[in-house]
Amino acid sequence: MATYNDYPKAATEAAKKALRWKEQYGDEVKGGTAVGWTRANQLANREPLSYSTIARMAAFNRHRKNSKIDPKYIKTPWKDRGYIAWLIWGGTAGVDWAIRKAEGIREGRYAEVDNDKAMVDGIISILRLVKDKSNRKRLALIQIQDFIRNGVKFDQDDFLRRIGLLDI
Repeated sequence: MATYNDYPKAATEAAKKALRWKEQYGDEVKGGTAVGWTRANQLANREPLSYSTIARMAAFNRHRKNSKIDPKYIKTPWKDRGYIAWLIWGGTAGVDWAIRKAEGIREGRYAEVDNDKAMVDGIISILRLVKDKSNRKRLALIQIQDFIRNGVKFDQDDFLRRIGLLDI
């Protein structure tokens, strides 16, 4: 089963903030379910997430109204149940990433096999040496096809961004 841990650092930080408040303020922090707190720990620890977990994060978008602290809790945001729940699911950065990622997985933009990071990094290093950008893009696209045929999982947009070709 494919897993992904390329979610934004801001999602990790949102989860860590809620976890710190939970540790610091204990029972004053009432927001979130057991599943939500599990998600916060996964995000805080940068654990890889399955498609089904990402889809649940994307579905949490229905609670976007809680992305801002209720004015009555402005001085004690850890008491705002909705805001806490929003943070433990990765906050705006996490939910937005999950929406995009789930859509990309459904559309087949990510191969669902084990990642061979060493091969990806090696190819990226080679492609960086090529000077002609149009040739680099052609070579990159050929390599992407080879990756898929050989069962390497990777994010095609991330790959092109890492070698400076996303805007070509």
